Amino acid sequence: MQLSKYSAVLRSLAVLLLCGLLAACFGGRHSKSDELLKTSDIPAAYDLTLHADKDGQFDLDGATLAPEDLRGHLHYLEEQHTAVKTVLLKPGEKYKVKSVHINELAKIGYELKFRAFIDNDGEISEVRARAVEN
Repeated sequence: MQLSKYSAVLRSLAVLLLCGLLAACFGGRHSKSDELLKTSDIPAAYDLTLHADKDGQFDLDGATLAPEDLRGHLHYLEEQHTAVKTVLLKPGEKYKVKSVHINELAKIGYELKFRAFIDNDGEISEVRARAVEN
């Protein structure tokens, strides 16, 4: 009886310590390293245009995509030899571009090696993620 009570407490402590360790190592990894850059090298046209949607999701031609779904779609395009080189994120009809949109787009752009741009009230900025050195 006593042993099971202590083992449950120890197990809970171990899980909390592990969560704390993971949060310390990976928490905010990309949000600290994401950069919005004013650039003069702005493309005249973009391979893909997205709109901000609710809860950090993206609207692509009327379809609401979670970041994972967008990543999958872009992987699919890459497999079909039509990989995107530039992506523009604009405010949606009801939703503004928020930091969660920028962070997710920066991560995906970093992984898939495309340039990501944000349109904030007609002012276009490039967003980049960079690896954080430990």
